[in-house]
Amino acid sequence: MVKHNNVIPNGHFKKHWQNYVKTWFNQPARKTRRRNARQAKAVKVFPRPAGKLRPQVHGQTLKYNMKLREGRGFSLEELKVRLFTYQYYITS
Repeated sequence: MVKHNNVIPNGHFKKHWQNYVKTWFNQPARKTRRRNARQAKAVKVFPRPAGKLRPQVHGQTLKYNMKLREGRGFSLEELKVRLFTYQYYITS
């Protein structure tokens, strides 16, 4: 007796269906390779940060205003106070 409104399993597997299945067995290795590359880059550029310099800002709304997050960037006035040139800032 058929129960519920399910598809009747009548798949006709032909034409070497194994050749058409996309597998992701290299996903864990790719993750490890990316992580190692990120760590190697961080070691290579050590005194500088690995990413862009971004200010720490508070969230806007009542729910998030006690948490810190990364802002969009520093203004030119803030860079002048810190004695950074704009060119150094965008390349760091």
